[in-house]
Amino acid sequence: MSIRGPATRRSAWRARLMVGSAMMLAPVAAQAQTLGANAPVEGVETAPAETPGEDIVVTGLRAGIERSLSDKRSAISVVDVISAEDIGKFPDNNLAESLQRVPGITIDRSVTGEGQTINLRGLGPQFTRSEINGGTALNGFDFSVLAPELFARIEVEKSPTASTVEGGLAGTVKIETPKPFDIQGFRATVTGGVTIGQKAEPVPRFFGLVSRNWDDRYGLTLGVAYSKTDFRTNEVDFGPWVAFRNIASADVLATAPAVLLDAATPRTTAFYSYQQKRDNLGITLAGQARPTETLELTTDFLYARRRGTQIDDRPDAPIEGTSFFADGTSSPGNQAPVDYVIENGAVTQATFRNIQNRVGYSYQPQENEVYQGTLRAKWQTAEHLTITPGFSYAHQRASNELNLFSFAAYGADVTYRVDGDVPQFSSTATDFSTNPEAFGYNVFIFNRAVNTIGEYVGRVDATRDFDDVPGLASIQAGARYTHRTSRQRARNVGLYRGAELLGDNPLGLGSFADTLKFSVRNAETPDRILSVDRQKLIDTIYPGLDPFNSDQFATDPQGDTLNSFEVIEQTYGGYLQGNFDFGSLSVNAGVRAIVTDTDSRGSSLIGTELTPSNVQARYTNFLPAFNARWEVAPNMLIRGTYSRAMTRPTLDQLSPATVINSGPRTGTRGNPNLRPYLADQEDLGFEWYFHPGALLTINGFAKQINSLISQTTVSELASFPDQETGQPTSGIVAFTQPTNGDNATIHGVEAGVQSPFFFLPGQLSYFGGILNFTYASSKATTRSADGSSRTTPLPGLSKKSANAVLYYDHAGLDARLAYAWRSTYLRADAVGAQFGAERYIRGYGQLDLSVNAFVLPSVQLGFNVNNLLDTQRKEYILIDSGAKMPASFLEQERRFVLTARIIL
Repeated sequence: MSIRGPATRRSAWRARLMVGSAMMLAPVAAQAQTLGANAPVEGVETAPAETPGEDIVVTGLRAGIERSLSDKRSAISVVDVISAEDIGKFPDNNLAESLQRVPGITIDRSVTGEGQTINLRGLGPQFTRSEINGGTALNGFDFSVLAPELFARIEVEKSPTASTVEGGLAGTVKIETPKPFDIQGFRATVTGGVTIGQKAEPVPRFFGLVSRNWDDRYGLTLGVAYSKTDFRTNEVDFGPWVAFRNIASADVLATAPAVLLDAATPRTTAFYSYQQKRDNLGITLAGQARPTETLELTTDFLYARRRGTQIDDRPDAPIEGTSFFADGTSSPGNQAPVDYVIENGAVTQATFRNIQNRVGYSYQPQENEVYQGTLRAKWQTAEHLTITPGFSYAHQRASNELNLFSFAAYGADVTYRVDGDVPQFSSTATDFSTNPEAFGYNVFIFNRAVNTIGEYVGRVDATRDFDDVPGLASIQAGARYTHRTSRQRARNVGLYRGAELLGDNPLGLGSFADTLKFSVRNAETPDRILSVDRQKLIDTIYPGLDPFNSDQFATDPQGDTLNSFEVIEQTYGGYLQGNFDFGSLSVNAGVRAIVTDTDSRGSSLIGTELTPSNVQARYTNFLPAFNARWEVAPNMLIRGTYSRAMTRPTLDQLSPATVINSGPRTGTRGNPNLRPYLADQEDLGFEWYFHPGALLTINGFAKQINSLISQTTVSELASFPDQETGQPTSGIVAFTQPTNGDNATIHGVEAGVQSPFFFLPGQLSYFGGILNFTYASSKATTRSADGSSRTTPLPGLSKKSANAVLYYDHAGLDARLAYAWRSTYLRADAVGAQFGAERYIRGYGQLDLSVNAFVLPSVQLGFNVNNLLDTQRKEYILIDSGAKMPASFLEQERRFVLTARIIL
């Protein structure tokens, strides 16, 4: 008897693939048999004993689940694994979307709703080390850069061993692309599709993979993925809420009541329209060879390029500290509001007079190019000795540019009010939709930063197996050297009043106006908003000129110098680890030692003086690790771990680079004197594999973090170009910078259950479910520049998160309904940047649907819906009184993906 898909041809190659996988995992299968008679083997269900010779092949969703659980079970440390369902078919349209299904992982989404980076056990993306084919994924891996079809397996290692490369205080994500020795004979697959957004045009996507394995002696696998992206979202936004006294005029400070001066008001009110268009190209190439029975060579190459543009349209009314009269004159400080209402320490409704209105258009070309090559060998030099040397090189170049065109109207009365979670506002000068002639020239600014990172890694590992020493399975030792360099070059120019290109009476928005469709569900907004026809503006004002290479644009040499840097980091590491086997108890224990050298070069701004900066540092860390797995009963495991982990500051954080925003007079800068985060961490968990593809688990974890790096804000006198004239000026600037603080703690529990519904009759048995829940509580103590300290949750940490998946897999049809939810969390990029305020994202849940069906023996059609419930994202700012004031109301579009997949 055989249980197969809808047609013999498709089933046959799948069967060979599964059998090949099972043969490669024979040691795992053997170990599973010693652990319990019902232990699952990767991708294969053993036929019942009374019907020998049956060929029962598990494919699709269930195959990926069973492979993942087999890998998880065989590991000694705490890991979770995601496996491709088939060649070239990862579970989601985005790697981040797949990873959020893992207990303890939540994801950060872009303003367009796209999953980008992960938070593991309450710690942000900078705390998770990512590896691709054993090489470093540079500069905080953005999981949206590469198509998921290019990958075959992701392992999330939550408890490190001594052999684990340092850097992942939260954990390590190990990503592997398809390898020819994992695929029997010749295989090929092609996928074509289209992504359709509610607010954007349909865009194509394509993936192709070809693999050839010559009798497990030599093999090549090539994968190519190309797609276009067109995302559009809208937002209503209130800027940081600050005490009114911080933006009031001197007259108001002397006469207004204290209750008003102490009450919080928003610094700005704005509409945002975000549009992101890009081309994505990814290529992977893997080659493997076994020239002898004792030597296996694997080489991998990866290339990724993301090129596109983000456009932000922002009509706004900034209530931020200056009165702009109808004749265009201004005076420092804001006038007192009229008809205002104060509730819970905030001005929840008010009208402000003589407010500037603006229409801002930001055109941001972006390009990110990454290539990486790795060479690995596995050489059994003697009967019990295996040496695995490796070398990798990675290079990344990221270019980010900002072209800002801003127009302004003066003398407006702006009224805002808080309507639950929604900020609402209006202006007497404009409806931000129909009168572009009211907006005159304000400022044109152009910034460009090009960052390049290169990393060389050389390593060698050795394993000595023991058959004659009771309890001792093997000893591992290794050494590793890395050399990483990050360089940034910046260019800042502008067109300011008085520039020859602008003339004596610069043209206003009326000469270049455009409008965009606009709406935010449940908010009062115009149907369209004013925008800028960029090409018409260029053709009219500076045709044929490159702002960055024309002497008709004002330059900012000081800003260019401050925002340019070079940081070199070298590490020397080694480890020793013992692996022990006491029957039902398996243990590994060891220590890793690392020396880190850093050299940060650039310039610092000391007051108004530009000063060269060159800071060198060296530090040494010892990282012990202990992991144990005990089978207390057949198919029931207990795991316990202890380790010390570290995460280094990013190279950007170590740079002295300084950026000043002259309008709001805020700035950011790095800190070359930072030291790494260090944490002691423990795990204790229980796992019950009660059926193939089924698991019941609960795991408790704790982390105690020292040398916490947090963002602090320091107000200092600095020089910078005036926003209106471009001429040098000086004033007090609020600088946000990273500093080593005190400590933080995280305690949490991960619990989950997953299983096919084997206990139900008939067709219902082909359904299955996955349910997991994570609770994580954190407390971070940070010290401000003035010596005071405060306690907050860790940025990016949701106290509660959960996943629920219902799936069906049978006869060539698989479907999955997946819901991911996380509770409120502190926004990482808003800490310290909101003038001391804490900005939170409210609890958010997203439902996704995926359906795939074979309509012909080798043709599969797919239909996915992302954000099926059309969920909106809401943010608030926690003010001093403890009230939660609305900060953002973001519309995130529902998207549809249609695919057709051909398997050869």
